[in-house]
Amino acid sequence: MLFSRPAESFNEVHKEEGLTDAIDLGLRAVELRHIVGSVNRWQDFDSQFRMRNRSTRYRYEQIKKAVERGESIPAVELYKIKDKYYVVDGNHRVSAAKQVGQKYMDAHVIEYLPPADNKEHLLWRERSNFERRTNLAGIEFTELGSFRKLLLQVEEFRREESAVLREDLTLATAAQSWSLEIYEPVVAQIRQEKLLDDFPNRTEADLFLYATYHKMAKNRLGPKPISYREVLEEFRSQTFSRTLGQKIVDTVTSVFHLADHPAHCPHGLLLDEDGLVKIVRECRGCQRCAPPEPDTKTLIRDDDGY
Repeated sequence: MLFSRPAESFNEVHKEEGLTDAIDLGLRAVELRHIVGSVNRWQDFDSQFRMRNRSTRYRYEQIKKAVERGESIPAVELYKIKDKYYVVDGNHRVSAAKQVGQKYMDAHVIEYLPPADNKEHLLWRERSNFERRTNLAGIEFTELGSFRKLLLQVEEFRREESAVLREDLTLATAAQSWSLEIYEPVVAQIRQEKLLDDFPNRTEADLFLYATYHKMAKNRLGPKPISYREVLEEFRSQTFSRTLGQKIVDTVTSVFHLADHPAHCPHGLLLDEDGLVKIVRECRGCQRCAPPEPDTKTLIRDDDGY
């Protein structure tokens, strides 16, 4: 059998990343495809976690048969770095589970984090905190503070759902419903419309926040309370006449009353810094007051930064 490269070494990655802090995440279900290496036995397995060392083949076969029979096996011990996991104890169990096609397995996880000394590391730590509280993974932002804003939305969703169900939902339980019913449909629209092409160097989560956070803040200024589901409904709708890209532009430009702007022009209120749309209160003289109908592409992506 031809083997690919060895599994990843935890110690090498730990050293490269300069990790300093460790947090015990407790027992949780881990997706097996994210288990990519080992702490002490990475050379005994290839990148697909197939055995390279035949000396322990008998033990591996026994574990594999137990997994195939559906028997309960002890949780493994893992270290986590970003989205990747490394086996501390249970290498054969992980290998057997992967080979029989198992998707998840129980694991006691300890996460390692970098020092809070630069933007990249701070984003990493913010993401870690969000994931610990919600059990949601795979969401990425490019701006500091975005995970805090998103967490506020998830918490608001939890309060609304708890009131409707007359049950005090945990944040993690509500977060699963929020992701399935709110976040994923909007992200699907973002992918369908290829909006990341118009927002270079940004993520789907960034666009989700553009589409919802400012919209929710604007609606909170109205006289009638609007639920999270109501605010998101137009963004989730696949039959709404305007595209999500147009709706994002409408949301951003409508945060301020354009009637207060002397030329009634939304362009001067938008600042695009490396693809990140921000709102400014004073027109900076973009000289675009002539077009009566704002163009979505121009608003979102403009070579001169406006």
